[in-house]
Amino acid sequence: MLFGKQSIVKVDNEPTGGQPIAAVDSKTLERIIHREFGDRASGVVAKLQGVNSDSLAGKNRISAAIIKLANKDISAIDTLIEISNSDFRDVLMRAEYPRCLELNFARTKENERQQIYLADWNDYSNWLNEL
Repeated sequence: MLFGKQSIVKVDNEPTGGQPIAAVDSKTLERIIHREFGDRASGVVAKLQGVNSDSLAGKNRISAAIIKLANKDISAIDTLIEISNSDFRDVLMRAEYPRCLELNFARTKENERQQIYLADWNDYSNWLNEL
């Protein structure tokens, strides 16, 4: 087991007004690491031990975001960990909500925001669930 047990990938819509929040379990994280890095997976696992979070759920979620942003480039992981340890929202936004980063929320209607959240969520959850 990578970082311990945690619930399966799910969505929590409540805290963010409809913006889905990923909950990545340790089994899914381990599968993603092996899928993206193959025989280099053990080195990635060792690097991800450096991710700071107050909870296992947070560490798994941040680690999955780092893996996505690294895009199979193991040399990018250390920099992404540094960024996440400074402010984890920087990696989460880039990985989970890339379209939202481009928005001016003051000028975006609620229904448009919901569509963008859903499009970002679909892309991210498809990436998480790839075999």
